[in-house]
Formats: sequence, structure tokens, C-alpha cells
Amino acid sequence: MSILNVSLWIIYFVATGLELGGKDPAYVRPDCDLKYTVETLVDGSFFNSGQCCCAIERIYVHADVYDEFVKLFVEETKVKN
Repeated sequence: MSILNVSLWIIYFVATGLELGGKDPAYVRPDCDLKYTVETLVDGSFFNSGQCCCAIERIYVHADVYDEFVKLFVEETKVKN
């Protein structure tokens, strides 16, 4: 690539920021600190009313902790609202 081509590339390069969205999943492992995980995921799910590109949209929970996770998630959601 010649100096001229590099110079033209630099002149015409446009800085771009793209909001690409994302599906932002979370996975809850059976060996996690469940209380901390629930608090973090409730916050991540509802931060800015969920209108944030990094908001959690899907949560996959291991079957071994699913029932307790749902119970704690509902309780934590009620506390935050």
C-alpha cells in the first residue's frame, strides 16, 4: 500500500459507533453465589427500565438451582420496585 493510499484512507476514515443491540444472555451455574447472582441479574434486567443495550434479555438457569433462583428473583424484583 502506497503512502498516498494510506493518506487517503486516513482522510476518509469515518469514526463510527454502532448500537447493534444484542440478546445479552446470562447463564446461572449451579455452583454460583445465588443471592449475589440474583441481585446482579435483577439490576441488569431492569436497569434504565430495560432500555439499555447491555440489559439482560434472557436468563438460562441450571435445573439444580432453578426453583430457588425464581423464588429469589421474584422477591428481589419486588424489593427493587
